[in-house]
Amino acid sequence: MQNLTAHLNMIRAMKMKPNFSELARIYGIDRRTVKKYYEGYEGKPKNRNKPSKLDKYYDEIKSKLAIKGVTVKGVYEYLKSKD
Repeated sequence: MQNLTAHLNMIRAMKMKPNFSELARIYGIDRRTVKKYYEGYEGKPKNRNKPSKLDKYYDEIKSKLAIKGVTVKGVYEYLKSKD
């Protein structure tokens, strides 16, 4: 996609409208994908800021794991049976 975006930027700098079908043939992708990148699409983000389902149990998990001899699997089963 790096070459495609460079190609599109070059066409945009010349103030020309690209032939999406021709670019799609050159790069081996769908013409709608080429148009999407021409209109400013930057791709999916590398990471998401999505909270974990276990965040609300963080303090409880931490306190259970501090007990000597308790395993992660044991804490998991405890929380699973609790809900």
